[in-house]
Amino acid sequence: PVYVRNEPVGSTCTIITSMFFERGVMPSKKLAGLLAAAIVTDTIVFKSPTSTPVDRAMAERMAKIAGLSLDTLGREIFSVSPTDGSSLEELYFTDFKQFQIAGHSLGISQITSLDTDELEKKKPEFLALMEREMAQHSYDMMLLMLTDVLKEGTLLLAVGDLDVLEHAFNVSFKHNAAFLPGVISRKKQIVPALSLLCDFAADRPHLV
Repeated sequence: PVYVRNEPVGSTCTIITSMFFERGVMPSKKLAGLLAAAIVTDTIVFKSPTSTPVDRAMAERMAKIAGLSLDTLGREIFSVSPTDGSSLEELYFTDFKQFQIAGHSLGISQITSLDTDELEKKKPEFLALMEREMAQHSYDMMLLMLTDVLKEGTLLLAVGDLDVLEHAFNVSFKHNAAFLPGVISRKKQIVPALSLLCDFAADRPHLV
């Protein structure tokens, strides 16, 4: 049988880091830095609802070995502009996932940054892309989460049934956009809210 290890933490690299220490193996300075960076990225500098104290503890241990500051590392990771040299399609589909919820097909993309102002300027282009993809692939709804680390929230762009979204998040969409304070996780905040509004008992959501 295949051995599987699953733990309720915010990053797979948290588990990998734990395994190093369990086996008494010291990672190299470079590898420790990479593991710390991965944990910081996955947990959005420990602000994601998926983050746990174990994630922070393992990241701190790796950062100490690598001689890094987690705060500085987080700023460097998320201050890199996601618009540099990337096409609109690359920006949208780099972190894109499909879901089936109560018989409805959804496409949800997420871009995380320290400053989403530049991305927000591309809103008309993103909406046009999403409308085109929705028509070509028969989605019922397409979303783009522009998640801002400093604001600790998400500007949600959407095409499709906006009434469903307004009821799910108790907000009003203006020109296909609404800001969701405190919402930064697709898995734990966006999808569950939509699932509860749909016929969740009959059709549990699953990743396509």
